Amino acid sequence: MDEGTFVGGVSIPQRSDDAYYFLEDARSDGYDFITTNLPYSSDEKRTDVTLMESKHWSTSIVGMVTSPPLYRTSAETSSGTDNGEALVAALNVDGLRRQAKKDFTFMLQWASHMSIPAVILPPIPADDIFEYGRFLSTLITNTSNVQLWLRVNFDKESIQNFMMIQRMCDGASNLGCIVEFGQNFKLADQIGEGMSLLHQLIGCNLRALVFSTTVFLSNKRKCPTLAKSHQFLFVELLKRLGRTCRILVEGSPHHHITDNEAAMGRSRNKLYLQYLRHIRSKGEVKDVLDTEESKMETSYLDHLQSALQPLGDHLEFSTYEVFEKDPVKYEKYREAVELALLDKIQLKQLKVTSDAKSSVMHCVIMVVGAGRGPLVNASLMAVKNVNKKKSVVGGTTSNITIKPHVIAVEKNPSAVLFLNSLKNNHPDWNGTTSVAECDMRSAEEHPLLSAILKGDCAGKVDIVVSELLGSFGDNELSPECLDGVQRSGLMKESCISIPQSYTSYLAPVTSARLRLEAQTQAFMPLDGTESPAGGKVCGTLQAMETPYVVRAHAASQLHKELPCWEFSHPVKKENAKIEDAVKDIDNERRAQKIFKIDGSKGASFGSGYGNCNETLSTVTSKNIGMESSNLLHGFLGSFHCVLYKSKNSVSSDISIAPESFSTGMFSWFPLYFPLKEPLLVPPGSSVRANIWRKCDDKRVWYEWCADIISEDSQIINISNLHNPNGRSSFVRL
Repeated sequence: MDEGTFVGGVSIPQRSDDAYYFLEDARSDGYDFITTNLPYSSDEKRTDVTLMESKHWSTSIVGMVTSPPLYRTSAETSSGTDNGEALVAALNVDGLRRQAKKDFTFMLQWASHMSIPAVILPPIPADDIFEYGRFLSTLITNTSNVQLWLRVNFDKESIQNFMMIQRMCDGASNLGCIVEFGQNFKLADQIGEGMSLLHQLIGCNLRALVFSTTVFLSNKRKCPTLAKSHQFLFVELLKRLGRTCRILVEGSPHHHITDNEAAMGRSRNKLYLQYLRHIRSKGEVKDVLDTEESKMETSYLDHLQSALQPLGDHLEFSTYEVFEKDPVKYEKYREAVELALLDKIQLKQLKVTSDAKSSVMHCVIMVVGAGRGPLVNASLMAVKNVNKKKSVVGGTTSNITIKPHVIAVEKNPSAVLFLNSLKNNHPDWNGTTSVAECDMRSAEEHPLLSAILKGDCAGKVDIVVSELLGSFGDNELSPECLDGVQRSGLMKESCISIPQSYTSYLAPVTSARLRLEAQTQAFMPLDGTESPAGGKVCGTLQAMETPYVVRAHAASQLHKELPCWEFSHPVKKENAKIEDAVKDIDNERRAQKIFKIDGSKGASFGSGYGNCNETLSTVTSKNIGMESSNLLHGFLGSFHCVLYKSKNSVSSDISIAPESFSTGMFSWFPLYFPLKEPLLVPPGSSVRANIWRKCDDKRVWYEWCADIISEDSQIINISNLHNPNGRSSFVRL
């Protein structure tokens, strides 16, 4: 098990004023951090402040805001348990308000002074959410180096209240929630509703999960265990947020193994951690968190990246190298080329030369945007595989050898150097492969390719292979590039394009984390020409009108993704030659999609990246009709691509759309379309999205907007149009 993906802490009220010795005992039992009560004044006497080094305060301590004796009731004082509710209540009491603010503020200032990384805040009072929200919004800016974890009970009302606080604080980056799976968990027999709530919380910046020791049951050996419903939800949480969410065991021990006191550990709470780690070690969790793919993508989680523009920019060596490690994509391309070759043999579309001993079929395969050559390798391997098979030609079986001529077209001079090295040194490339350094849209101007047009080579192109897809299917300008290849006149009338078609999909998403990351882009260094003096959009407006590639993680897709538009290649036009079919072609698109948000909250679609969870789909479907409010932070774009579908309907596909996701493929992450302001989606309402793909002579860009529609078809809320006329973001032609 990868211990780095499970960070566990312990909180015991009776020991929360002495962090030094408590941390020693907790660490000996395997815990990573402890909680400690924060002092409310400089008069408090604490020996741990002088005993413990600063590195431990900044890495292994989480602070807790509690109520000083002035505010506690006699019941709270005698029980020794207090989560700070009395202090929060005092914020709204005349005569106590000023002192309560002073005490609260001192605690957070001290936490900041000690570099404590996170502080657990008291729950939201049901009687006055707004006073608490106003107070927190004033504190947040002064404690930006401390993560604030607001304690939230695991029920619909508490989660809705947290969403209100989060909105009042404008989704502050250091405000998250810590959810309590304890005494207040009342959904033990309602897993569907519990999963829907958990899915909603993940999009609301869930930072940690609390297990009260009282919630654990006892097994036959008197060791702690969780109810089946708790186990189910915990496993699903680990699969979703196991790499970033902290786990906290809270309370005095309630399980004693009298014949083995050592098993209890020095903290007396060791058994709980062992049990939770046991759940983390389950195969279904490890299969998600401990794979090579998972480890590779960890640094990309919720990290927004500018979409690649391989047409306008030359990619770097390391970028090619990362994509070439994909274990699925190139295998699917090889499969697609094989299917295409078999069809061409059956339909007698390849040029044949024969002598007394053998017959040879000549096939010209043009790989456009060849990069460092992985698609060339896939194509050559496909030819090898087909040559090993008995091919059916005209109803008879014969051994016919395909002789390929693979032309690698690439405009990046540095990548061309790599391709030429392969051509001269790789045994599979030598004698079968040519390299053409040019823009594929004007390929006919290259001497090698113009020779094809003049008939000096074996013939025009039989198969065009490309991987120009972006996260949204067309955002790396595959339509414009492949239209250019088709317009060149290099393709036979029977030419096959791989890919054949690709469909763009869109889905609504709630993710406080992604919205914050998008806002942060406004503070990144900008080109000098993008200043107000230059008359161009900059800052927050530009940041929130730009689509980003992201491995969505702390995000919740709210509905099944819906198709927006499709592109197919080569473009066909009745009674027109193949090169004439793309004259005056219009690649602009527009889509309007309506997403009815139900009680399941799209839990089965997870973060919007990865396979749709059919088990959760069944579980949460029972929750339809139990809607609650959601926050819409934007949309996730994805695609499904048919590389090739053969004449006998065998299809080779790749996809990052959750409903058809290609398991194990990591070459593409979704494209996030942010909204400048989150839109509240009340119970029973729908999200209507409008998105456009626009073009001019030099650019391609997207415009988008959203509105919220009530059950009686009234518009409740509406966003502005994002990125009109490509003012903030576009892709260069």
